[in-house]
Amino acid sequence: MGTPTFSSFNDVVRELEDVYGHQELWLYSGLNEDSPIETARRRQKWRSPKILKRNGRMVAEQSGQPDFWVLTGDYHLPQSEHSAPPWKACLINKVFKVYCSLLGKNT
Repeated sequence: MGTPTFSSFNDVVRELEDVYGHQELWLYSGLNEDSPIETARRRQKWRSPKILKRNGRMVAEQSGQPDFWVLTGDYHLPQSEHSAPPWKACLINKVFKVYCSLLGKNT
C-alpha cells in the first residue's frame, strides 16, 4: 500500500480528522504568518506548506503540484500529549477552513 495522496487541502484535512481522529491540526505556510485570515488570503504564496500536530510533528505536506498533498510521518497516530502550539503556524479550525474556501483557489 502506497502513501495516501489528496488533490486538495480540504480533502487531506478531512481525512486526518475523520479517518485518523486528529482533533487539532496546524498549518505551517512558510509565510512567517500565523493569522488565519492573512494565511488563507495569501494561499497562492504558501512555501512548502505542512500540516502539523500541536507538538510540531508533520502529518501532511504539499508535494509537487500546487494542490497535491501527501500524508507523512505518524499521520495515523492522533496526538495525545500536551505541548505549546507550533511556532508561526495557524490553527486549522472551522474559521480557517471557511477562509481557505472563500479566498483560496482549488480547495
